[in-house]
Amino acid sequence: MRKFNYRIVLSSIGILLMIEAFFMLLSAFVGVHYRESAVQGIYLSGLITFTTGTLLLFLGRKKKSAPSHITKREVYLTVTLAWLMMTLFGTLPYLLSGAIPSFTNAFFETMCGFTTTGSSTVLNIEAFPRSLHFWRSFTQWIGGIGIIIFVMSFMPVFGGSSGQFFDAESTGISEDLMRPRISVITAHMALTYLGLTIVGFFLLWAGPMDSFDAACHALSAISTGGFSTKQASIAYFDSAYTEYVITALMFFGGTNFMLLYTFFTRFSLQAFRDEEFRWYVSIILVFTLGISAMLLTSGKMSDVESTLRTALFQVVAAVTTTGFATVDYQLWGQVYWLLFLAMIFFCGCEGSTSGGMKVSRLVVLVKNTLLVFKKQVHPDALYRVKINGKVISEHVSSKILAFVFLYLTLAAFSAVVLSFTGMTFDESIGVSVSSISSYGFGLGSYGPSGTFESASVFAKYYLCFLMLVGRLEVFTVLSLFVPSFWKR
Repeated sequence: MRKFNYRIVLSSIGILLMIEAFFMLLSAFVGVHYRESAVQGIYLSGLITFTTGTLLLFLGRKKKSAPSHITKREVYLTVTLAWLMMTLFGTLPYLLSGAIPSFTNAFFETMCGFTTTGSSTVLNIEAFPRSLHFWRSFTQWIGGIGIIIFVMSFMPVFGGSSGQFFDAESTGISEDLMRPRISVITAHMALTYLGLTIVGFFLLWAGPMDSFDAACHALSAISTGGFSTKQASIAYFDSAYTEYVITALMFFGGTNFMLLYTFFTRFSLQAFRDEEFRWYVSIILVFTLGISAMLLTSGKMSDVESTLRTALFQVVAAVTTTGFATVDYQLWGQVYWLLFLAMIFFCGCEGSTSGGMKVSRLVVLVKNTLLVFKKQVHPDALYRVKINGKVISEHVSSKILAFVFLYLTLAAFSAVVLSFTGMTFDESIGVSVSSISSYGFGLGSYGPSGTFESASVFAKYYLCFLMLVGRLEVFTVLSLFVPSFWKR
């Protein structure tokens, strides 16, 4: 049996760290522009990260006798370690600059960035150096789809299969359809991602935001991350224009980027006949109109336009798992808590930057359930679950059922674990669901108006694990803990 190909692991992580060091330099340039003392810490962080990456690349260099192919063991380990190593070295700018002196808090902040979760331990974010504000937002932009694009684009250089890495980062229904054109897909996704970021920056800059705030919020919005430069988040700007622009960016971030690329290059609405996208839009509209009606009839809000805008913003932020806020929805009542918890479970589309279980899996589950009722009436009839007219195989369907079971089980188990760390019943449930879904906001003191600074050390590290598992779609990380997975 073939030996474990550790070289592909070292090489991949090495190059990722070298790229991360380059991104750190971009943050340092921001500090130079604003003449901040934090620059020295960022430069040193970049040097340490680049040196380590170069060493790993050297150790993982390919020899003539080395194996040229990889299996899922190497793939899953590489993807998981890549996120962990990126997070570990991503803490250095916070630590060496002194902005976040606690390693636990710095690691938590960085993991929230790369997993686009948006939670934070910082009590006064507006006192943060601008260079580190930019780094926070940039970690979310990188974590959105940047790492996935890199992995899928560069694996052929090392003799690996980019399709295998795509499978490690997605456990839905589209990978079998997309794998034959991975190189083309990654290029299109990258162009769309970058293009929307640039357009979002200029649109936000045209409003009340200055160029710095516009850049940070554009990076966070399109990546569906949610880090803000203001303690009050988007509510600080008190601008309907800004809220609509951010809503649009979050919406695009939760949409399949291949659909967006097709739309922007062909200018055809044919792309949006995709079944998952129609469900995605329908979910947003139903929750927006329903919550708006509830707020208006209950007297909690009175102005129709303001109510619709607020509801739309919060619904899109929840469905796309973006941790932005214009209001604290907990003040509306407990029924709204349940609605927002429900929204962050299935979230956006596959091929997007949002977290959660994805709308496509919800579609399969609903259709599969309906088929059960049909078969009770016509047991001999042959029924198949179809998405966009294509039959979903039994293998994919069973994989989706297993994924949803693991996802819900882990969320429930984690709520129990967190309840032993001092969190109340509602806080443990809210934090568990929001962390595994990359949303950022929980309930109680961990809601839109709170931070995670008061959470215990164990809770912070456990939530980092939960964020990583959720972001890499459960199977990638949990497979590493199965003994049979490592057998030759």
